[in-house]
Amino acid sequence: MEIKTNENIRVRLESFNHELLTSSCKKIIDLLQTNDVTKFSMVPLPTDKRIYCVLRSPHVDKDSREHFEIRSHKRILDI
Repeated sequence: MEIKTNENIRVRLESFNHELLTSSCKKIIDLLQTNDVTKFSMVPLPTDKRIYCVLRSPHVDKDSREHFEIRSHKRILDI
């Protein structure tokens, strides 16, 4: 007798490198398909951008600044 449950597993993946993130998601999906899991989905979440403003010179030229950003890519796998 097989018992059916309505429980889901939600895996949240986060990375600075989007290529690494998509390859990891594909590996997990391939693993699920080999184990005959029929119900799964991948949901991309919005990318977060953190921008940092840095003065180029510590003593003069307050108007001269550099901007750096870090992007955080996210995915959710529902199993």
